[in-house]
Amino acid sequence: MNLSVKSTKNPDQKARLALRASKWKAALPFFEEQVHADEQNYAQWNLLGDVQFRSGDVAAASISWQRALDGYAQESLYENVLGVGRKIVKRCPEETGVHRSISEAYLGLEYYADAISAYRSFVKLAKHATSVDKKAWFRKVMACEIKQPHLLEELLHLHDESELEDIELQRELQAYVGRMQASVEVKDEAEGAVDLEPVQEVVEEAYVPNNEGLLTIETDWSVGDMTVLKQDSLSYQPMARDYESESTQAPMEVPSEFAEEDLPVGQGKDHFDLGVVYAEMKLWDAAITEFQTARRDSSIRSKSTIELAQCYKNSNDPHRALRLLEDETASLEEESDVQSDLNYHMGVLNELLGNASTARSCYQKVSVDSAHSTDAAQRAARLSA
Repeated sequence: MNLSVKSTKNPDQKARLALRASKWKAALPFFEEQVHADEQNYAQWNLLGDVQFRSGDVAAASISWQRALDGYAQESLYENVLGVGRKIVKRCPEETGVHRSISEAYLGLEYYADAISAYRSFVKLAKHATSVDKKAWFRKVMACEIKQPHLLEELLHLHDESELEDIELQRELQAYVGRMQASVEVKDEAEGAVDLEPVQEVVEEAYVPNNEGLLTIETDWSVGDMTVLKQDSLSYQPMARDYESESTQAPMEVPSEFAEEDLPVGQGKDHFDLGVVYAEMKLWDAAITEFQTARRDSSIRSKSTIELAQCYKNSNDPHRALRLLEDETASLEEESDVQSDLNYHMGVLNELLGNASTARSCYQKVSVDSAHSTDAAQRAARLSA
């Protein structure tokens, strides 16, 4: 039946169908309407740029991406700035000014070596760069605490490469480098002069683990994704608890606004298929949203979980991807059909993160009937060697 003439589908459904059919221009009006409805939604600007690029309008895509990048920079969402900035560098290399935005995002994340490298690219490639832009970057650097001696030397070289005729800025930069170097030397001397005395062990009940990896755009901050306090098994000593008084307390209720209802079986398939389309387009933020929805369908939960983990991995958050797969594995029975796939992908992530022994153990759990059995065996053998 041909439904192209008359359709009762809403604009969102039409846009989904157009994307799945790779009809980018047909889907474009919907995304343009979305950004004009809320111009502060920078994720929508980013997505609009992706669709414009696919439809062949590179100039418009560059403008939309730059709008998203500037918005994320104003909100200090540095990880998102990096994601959009790298995309602009790859697909619109003539936009050389983006290297400065990338450098400032690295400064915000305290990745100073990467910030210096990105700024050097800006100086070499952005021939239109003004002295005002360059001076502003150095003043932002001097608001940071860079303690690595070799990076401090690089700053002085960068000032020379920037060809800035500003004696006052040069003196300020030299004074900043001198202060940082002196603070490092004083710290080293103080540590060397400390006598080795018995240190009284401080027992802590819990600690918050470092959030390694970059956040993805439009991260879903649901309860399941919030950082959980881990117990340190080496130092934590449990305190005595009054179980009798605890038993009389009312059970804690989870607010209903955080609870997500499961989808009826079969209703997650459209979201899964659309997530695959977004992933093929490398629209990781949109794909993540679709796979998160598809996971609520129990019939394709594990399958959607694997795809969601791949999106987290591709958006530079392998730690979160690994936690997601580990939680899914723990919720399934050992003889589940998808355990081999989960173990394989956990092995890949552990190998990526440098956990060689854990990765090898995961690969060895992949059954011979799995489509990944050959690759898993080869990876396990390589790690053993």
